[in-house]
Amino acid sequence: MTASTTMLPCGHTVRDTAQTHYCTYLHLPQLLSLQPDGEAARHPDEHLFVVTHQSFELWFAQLRTDLPRVIAALDADDLGMATWLMGRCTAVVRMFTPMMRVLETMTLGGFYSFRHHLVPASGGESGQWHEVEILSGAREPEFRRYLESEINPDPRHGPHSRLWTPALAALWDAPSVRTAAEAAFARRGADPADAYAASHGTGEQWDLVHLAEALLEYDEEVRMWRFVHARTAERTLGPDVHGTANSSGVRFLEHMATHRESFFPFLWRARGTLWDRMQPAQG
Repeated sequence: MTASTTMLPCGHTVRDTAQTHYCTYLHLPQLLSLQPDGEAARHPDEHLFVVTHQSFELWFAQLRTDLPRVIAALDADDLGMATWLMGRCTAVVRMFTPMMRVLETMTLGGFYSFRHHLVPASGGESGQWHEVEILSGAREPEFRRYLESEINPDPRHGPHSRLWTPALAALWDAPSVRTAAEAAFARRGADPADAYAASHGTGEQWDLVHLAEALLEYDEEVRMWRFVHARTAERTLGPDVHGTANSSGVRFLEHMATHRESFFPFLWRARGTLWDRMQPAQG
């Protein structure tokens, strides 16, 4: 190393410490120090578990960045921007299923060697993910009761915690992608069934149809990920072991996958409405 160069914490040398460098721009030394390794890991598979869940959190953060932009675009009637951003959100969620499948490569002995340290934290019930759900449009009373419920209220059964946070409370009372989309359709004076009918009838309202399909594709990817999440939990824990957040484990995840309301029920209902309209009159 010459006098005209400086060594960065990552070990690379640069001539100008103010220049943009890959390692410093991405904070790689700090980022790569956040996983348990060597003696810090209870089992080598713990490194995989942490890396995977940290990756989820980073992508949840991206959704937390883009979904408010979708809402703003819808409020401004910029349906093109909203549709494009929803396509990116769907691409992000589409990565979640293969990420869950990577977790299935953990050995059971390896996973069980550190799982008990997660109690009462949850390996999959991220506060950021709940923010994503609420931003998207989740408002079921049952969902809120779950978020507000106490985890292990009896100290004999483990530490106390609760999923409900001030951030979730603020988002619950704020606009969502669902409400912003409904308002966009209302301002246009067309419900989704009208838009679908106009697009195949007179060739109008295609921007509304593209928006609706982008929203539904996102909704569908979330549902598929929830299903895979339940299957991964079942494969690693079996069907009867309680979840780490004192939930019913696989049964809870199964319920979340199959009984949750969609983010955009008004778009799913449009299929039945349009079908009924197109049936020949009986007489």
